[in-house]
Amino acid sequence: MKIVFWTAPGGNEVGPRLQRIAGAETVVVAGIEQFAAAVRNAEVVVLSGHFYTAAAAEVLRARAAKLRFIQAFTAGYEGMQRFGVPPGVTLANAGDAWSPGVAEHGMALLLALVKFLPTAILNQPRHAWERAQTARMGSLDGLTLASVGFGGIGRAFARLARPFGMKIIGVRRHAEPDPLADEVQPVSELSAVLARSDVVLLAAPLSKETKRMFGAAQFAACRKGALFINLSRGGLVDQRALAAALHSGQLGGAAVDVTDPEPLPAEDPFWDCPNLIITPHLAAASGPIGWRRLAEHVGANVERFLRGEPLRNVVEL
Repeated sequence: MKIVFWTAPGGNEVGPRLQRIAGAETVVVAGIEQFAAAVRNAEVVVLSGHFYTAAAAEVLRARAAKLRFIQAFTAGYEGMQRFGVPPGVTLANAGDAWSPGVAEHGMALLLALVKFLPTAILNQPRHAWERAQTARMGSLDGLTLASVGFGGIGRAFARLARPFGMKIIGVRRHAEPDPLADEVQPVSELSAVLARSDVVLLAAPLSKETKRMFGAAQFAACRKGALFINLSRGGLVDQRALAAALHSGQLGGAAVDVTDPEPLPAEDPFWDCPNLIITPHLAAASGPIGWRRLAEHVGANVERFLRGEPLRNVVEL
C-alpha cells in the first residue's frame, strides 16, 4: 500500500509514525507540485484540511485512480466540503487529537476575560499599579457555560470547566444525555439556553447549516454581560454583529481564536473592539505532545484501513 503524506511545519512526528506501518510505503511531500507527482498509485493520502484546495482536489481526480482513503490531520475539513473528494473515497478527520490543546487555550482565554488579565498586561510596561479593574473582575464558580457544539472540543472544555464549579449545558443537533454535561439541549433551544448562560463557547463545525449561526438575534438573546468564546471557525459568526454587541455592552467580553477573513486585515475595525481578545488561529498548538497525539491517531487509523477494520472519525460530506 502506498501512502502519500503532505507534511506540515512541525508535523515531523506524523511522517515517522506512518513509515513504521508494516506493509506500506510512505512518501512524504511538501507543496502541490510534489503532491501531484506522488499521488499516482496511492491508496491513502494524509494531509491538512487547509491544504485541500481546488488544485489538490483536481490532482486527486486526475491522477489518483487507486485512492480509497483520505486522512485529514486537522479537525476541520472545509476544503473537502467545498471541492469534494473523488467517488468511492472515504474521509476521516483528526477527531479529538487536537481537542485538549484547543480546550486549554479556550480556558486560558476565559480566565483572561474574567480576571481582566489584558488590563494588567497593558499596565505593566507603564509601570502602573492600577487596580480599578477589581470592581469588574469575577469568578467562574457558579457560572453557567453553554457549549454550542458538544463534540471533542466542547467536551474537553467541559472537563476543564467542571473543577471550577461551572454548570455545563451542551447544545448539539441531537440532545442525548452526556456525563460531562448537566444537561444537553437541541439547537432548536439555542435562544433559551443563551438567555440563562454566563459564558457561551462556540465549538461547532462550519457547514452550510452553521454558517453565520451567531448573528444579531443570537447575541441579543444572550444574558446581558455574558462572555463569548469562539474556538471553531470565523464563518460561524457575523463579525459585525459581535462587534456591535461588544460596543453596546450586551456582551461583557469576547475572545476569538478565529476570524472571518483570516488573516484579519490590519485595518479591520474588529481589532479595536472593547473587551475583546484575538489570537491568530493557534489554539491547537500544543508542542511535541500534541504532534505525538496526532501522529498516533493518524497512524492507528491508517492501520485500521490497511487491516480492513472500521475507521475512526469518518466524515460524511
